[in-house]
Amino acid sequence: MAASADLTPVQPQHRFDEARLAAYLADHLPDFRLPLNVQQFRGGGANPAFLLHAPGRSYVLRKRTLPKKGLDIAASTARDFGLISALHEAALPVAAPRLVCADASVIGTPFYLLDHVPGRHFRDPNLPGMDPKQRHALYDAMAAALAQIHALPPAQTGLPANGDGQDYLVRQIAALIEQYRGNRTEEIAPMERLLDWLPAHVPAERTATLMHGNFRIDNLVFHPAEPQVVAVLDWDLALIGHPLADLAINCMPYRVTIPGMGSLQGLDFIESGIPGEADYVAAYCRHAGRPAPEEGGIAHWNFYLAFALFRVAVMAQGIVKRSQAAGNGTAPPAPALKAYAAVVRSVSHQAWHLVDGGDD
Repeated sequence: MAASADLTPVQPQHRFDEARLAAYLADHLPDFRLPLNVQQFRGGGANPAFLLHAPGRSYVLRKRTLPKKGLDIAASTARDFGLISALHEAALPVAAPRLVCADASVIGTPFYLLDHVPGRHFRDPNLPGMDPKQRHALYDAMAAALAQIHALPPAQTGLPANGDGQDYLVRQIAALIEQYRGNRTEEIAPMERLLDWLPAHVPAERTATLMHGNFRIDNLVFHPAEPQVVAVLDWDLALIGHPLADLAINCMPYRVTIPGMGSLQGLDFIESGIPGEADYVAAYCRHAGRPAPEEGGIAHWNFYLAFALFRVAVMAQGIVKRSQAAGNGTAPPAPALKAYAAVVRSVSHQAWHLVDGGDD
């Protein structure tokens, strides 16, 4: 079951008519029985998740409060459910899909339902409470799960291809540049350089795979006792893109410290048992059937890292801009706002150093 630390009562802004939901499930799920108890998972942002307890069964309900670009909420919800259904059919580690509901009158918005997958859920990438051998095995399992995702033929996902991984990078960089320019609150020299450098240096490798888009250890459920990923969560950002961009995003805890999120910066990797970035990337290559990095298995790795770092900086800048626009009444505390502004500066310097080799 989910740990109690992962759950809260349903938050006021996400409450719905639980009796109406229970009646709907009783009509549409053959094995559903009353009574129904509802709790909310922590986090989730604009796409919250809820744990539904019923006699003998537990489910996860996901709903969207914001649609994907170009879709309404009903179509976005159907897309998410269709992807998870395709991944489950392909034997990837995802929860079994149960139903999708387009009728907004049930809980106020379309939603879908999955089986709840019991197991271990770690919010901190440092894996406190584990011994070095356990930590190493869990990170190896994470690398294996990411390689398994990337090995699925894109046609089996049901997602639109929209070109290949190179096209994905071109589109994403253009969108991030536009987003950053719209949210810019000060001129940061390395960010200005990255705005020109990144679109001019997209690698020519034409490959396309399923990308999770937010593959982190806190989006994984591990087997209760074994070093095995039994469910990958949070597929809201999934699309057909570039596997190395996905891997670089996965490696961000090695590079970045973001307020409220765990980081691997400054960790003693030998003592902890957690592989360093190079060893983790080598493990991914092994599971993905790529040559080791030192044997040419990953070309232009610094570009993909710079892209992922730039993405983090743009997201942090968006928080700074929105916080300033919100005014004192709803903005985060000044220290938090200052911390996000510092993330933009430090991460952009790191990204530019990777691609330029400079020290500014």
